[in-house]
Amino acid sequence: MKRISSVLFVLLLCYTVNSQNSDRLSLYENFDQLVGVKNTALSYGTIYYEKYRKKNKSNHNFLLDGSFKKGEITYRNQSFYAIDMKYDIVDDFLVIRIKDQDEIISIIPERNLIQHFKIEQFNFKYTEEFGFLEEIKTAEKFILFKKNQKDVIYNKEQDYLHHEFKKKKDIYILYLNNKYYTISSKKDFIKLFPNQKKTITKFYKSNKFNLKNDFKNFVVKLINQLQS
Repeated sequence: MKRISSVLFVLLLCYTVNSQNSDRLSLYENFDQLVGVKNTALSYGTIYYEKYRKKNKSNHNFLLDGSFKKGEITYRNQSFYAIDMKYDIVDDFLVIRIKDQDEIISIIPERNLIQHFKIEQFNFKYTEEFGFLEEIKTAEKFILFKKNQKDVIYNKEQDYLHHEFKKKKDIYILYLNNKYYTISSKKDFIKLFPNQKKTITKFYKSNKFNLKNDFKNFVVKLINQLQS
C-alpha cells in the first residue's frame, strides 16, 4: 500500500502480529476502506468498458453472472479482501470495481500481475501458458486445474448486432514436476503415470458413467486413487 502515516503503519503491524486470521481479514478490509482502494497498488490497470451487446442478461460472458461478487485478490504481491469483482471467461480477464468516495470505477488489472484471486468458493491462479486456471484439487505431488471458457456468437438482426455466449468444454490441466499438462483421455494419464497403467485402465473400465457424465468428478477420483 502507498504512503500512510507512520503511526497508522505501526498500529497495523502490531495488530497483524497479535491477531487471529479472521481479525486480520477484518483489519485489512477496514484499512483498505480507510486509505481508499484507489490509493493502493490495486488501482493499477485499464478502465473497463463492456464491449458486448446482450439481449438477455442470463446469457453472459462471465463465470457466475454479470454482477459483481465479493472476492479476494493477490495483486503485485499484495492481498486485498472484500473486493467487488467478476471474471470474464470469454476474453479471460478479471474486472474489479473500485469505490472512491463519490465515484465508482471498473478496471481490468494486469493479468500477469495477479498471483491469485477468489470469487465465492472458486480459486484461480494465473499462468503464462493458459491464463487463469481454477484450482480443483491439490495433492502432495501435483495440482489439478480447470480452464473455464465460453465462446461468443455474433448475431445480426437487420442493422442491430448483439452477442450470445455458449459454454465451451472445460479443459483439465495437471501441474506435475513444474510443468502443466492437459489431460482428456486415458492415454494422457498413462503417459504421465506409466507405472500405474493397470490402475488407470481398471479405473476407466469401472467408472464409465462418470467418465461420460461428470468428467470433473471422474478426474478427481482418479487423482485420489493415483495418489494413494
